[in-house]
Amino acid sequence: MKRLLSWGGVSLLTTALLDPLIYFMLEKPVPWGRDLLMAVAGAVCLYLLVKLRDTF
Repeated sequence: MKRLLSWGGVSLLTTALLDPLIYFMLEKPVPWGRDLLMAVAGAVCLYLLVKLRDTF
């Protein structure tokens, strides 16, 4: 579970930050809702990883 939360948090946050750059380079509209949801999900994964660190 620890690896899943760690991998999920890092990958979701990285994707949420790099996705708008890719869309700007392709000159397409940026799906801000999807990027916001990915950033929130990544933050929640990292929050749970820190909050429940003694459990895992």
